[in-house]
Amino acid sequence: MRSSTPSKPFMPTRPTPAPSALPAGRRVRLAGILLSGLMALLGPVTATAAHAPDSDGGHASVNAGDVTVGILAPRGEAHTLAQWQTTLDALDDAIPRITLTARAMTLDGIAAAVAQGEVDFVLTNPGQFVLLGTPYALSWLATLRSNPANSARAALGSVLWVRAESPYRRAEQLTGQRIVAVHERAFGGYLLMRPELQAAGVDSDEIAVDFLGYPVDALIYQLRDGQAEAAIMPVCMLERMVSEGLVRRDDFRALATDDPLGGCVSSTPAYPDWTFAALPHVSEALTGDMARRLLAMDGEDTARWGAPVSAARVATLFDDLALHPLGEPLSTRLMDALQRYWHYSVAALVLLAMALMYHAWLQRKARRHGRALEATQLALRERERELADAQSLNVSGELATTLAHELNQPLAAIRHYAEGSVLRLQREAPDSPLLEPLSRIGHEANRGAGIIDQARQWIRRDAPAPERLPLHGLLDHVRALAQPRLKRLNVALDRSIQPDDLAVLGNRLAMEQVLGNLIGNSLDAFEAADRCGWIHIDARRAADPGQVTLTIRDNAGGFSPERLARPFMPLDTTRAQGMGLGLVITRRLLQRQGGDISVGNHARGGAEITVRIPSAEASQ
Repeated sequence: MRSSTPSKPFMPTRPTPAPSALPAGRRVRLAGILLSGLMALLGPVTATAAHAPDSDGGHASVNAGDVTVGILAPRGEAHTLAQWQTTLDALDDAIPRITLTARAMTLDGIAAAVAQGEVDFVLTNPGQFVLLGTPYALSWLATLRSNPANSARAALGSVLWVRAESPYRRAEQLTGQRIVAVHERAFGGYLLMRPELQAAGVDSDEIAVDFLGYPVDALIYQLRDGQAEAAIMPVCMLERMVSEGLVRRDDFRALATDDPLGGCVSSTPAYPDWTFAALPHVSEALTGDMARRLLAMDGEDTARWGAPVSAARVATLFDDLALHPLGEPLSTRLMDALQRYWHYSVAALVLLAMALMYHAWLQRKARRHGRALEATQLALRERERELADAQSLNVSGELATTLAHELNQPLAAIRHYAEGSVLRLQREAPDSPLLEPLSRIGHEANRGAGIIDQARQWIRRDAPAPERLPLHGLLDHVRALAQPRLKRLNVALDRSIQPDDLAVLGNRLAMEQVLGNLIGNSLDAFEAADRCGWIHIDARRAADPGQVTLTIRDNAGGFSPERLARPFMPLDTTRAQGMGLGLVITRRLLQRQGGDISVGNHARGGAEITVRIPSAEASQ
């Protein structure tokens, strides 16, 4: 443990200041920043379990390194650090992977440190554990039994002291007199004495209690010096001060005495001793090691610990006093927090007003551009429909070509078999009833071949007249068509065109279909791999001055070796919903325009498709 000795300096630490707020980002994120700031400012308002640190308290799970223990300091910082140094040194030595740092704190200081996650363990009275345990999910490791009563269950109480020569014999005689105490929620002080005073007929509103804070020694000194008529002290505290030679026992007398507690005068029933607890961000391993070391501790100079004692009696007391953290209605806690943090409330209202104004501005701007966006979307849908019709036509043609090739041979064979059978029957059995059916079979085979020939002629119709197509406009339009999928799949599409006015010679609809197919194939690959990435299109003049080369690259994983072996095989696809015609149709469209296509993979882990198309400059 960090101690006050030269070899291992022991000194309390101060809370690390919170990092400064980050500057606001882009204007389009202003609304989110305003709302985040609003939630942050409203954070202290609801002092409930919802604001307790989560499972890791906002920190990485603490298991080694510097570990901070917050210790309640009823007699001041120096006395507390000296009192617990030997115990914490023993824990430090028993668990080598940690270095303990002690912080002597007040009741309010411990509450604030726990709320902010500035400490890892706390050593405090059971009353404060009940107040903090539920909202902040503290883990109770052990209960102190190193007290005059040598008991973990019956150790704490309060005493109402007056001067020995004072005329007060009963508590109710103190009505209207100045009484001093540490804190209104000091367990082992005013908090335990309140029920006894009420039982004696003394209402808390009828007595003047001044809360002086720590150290508690100051209470006795004010009582001794006549500055107060009574002092509410923890059990055995006066006896300790007497043993230390600070005051004389004969100068004081106790009122409303109860059963003695460990040889000390008490005015209240006994309650469990102090609690050693861990915050939720401490790892289970370190929490377990700390609990085992505490329970095994039995040295002469160290504190002795017992198993955690039930805090049910303490919780019942808090319920009776309407102080339990779960007992107050939400409205009461909210109003209390609003009064305590009124400046945050004002700031929150200002932020809320700003957020509402910004929201109204965004709505107005959205309505202003709504009609223009709607018109653009209608135009894009119309263009998509045209491209879909063209693609459907090409798919039908490709299917017809394949069917024509595959069906011509069996149809020819059927026709030949039918004609041969007719000739044979005419020679051998001219009256056979099979002649007419066989003749019909031959006729239908001829008819089917004629239908296929007509389809083939339709597929081979002349290509439309080419036109000059600037690549900037062409790629802009294709990108606009693909933008919804690009955004949904989080894929970036960029292009590089050199020179800037580069143009190709071809049919606009066909080239849009070519580029749309290639970009669509890349997006299909990203979607199948469930990943995001990029698509890059590079356009430049080819080595042949009459050609333009377009290179489309992505990082979606590339083609498999099997696919590269036959990239233009019709109906060959790896996608469950695919038809295997995309590259086939693309090559056919390019070839009709005097171009060509090749496919491969690049070294960065993706596909690389090269398209060659006539340059518009070649026609000039």
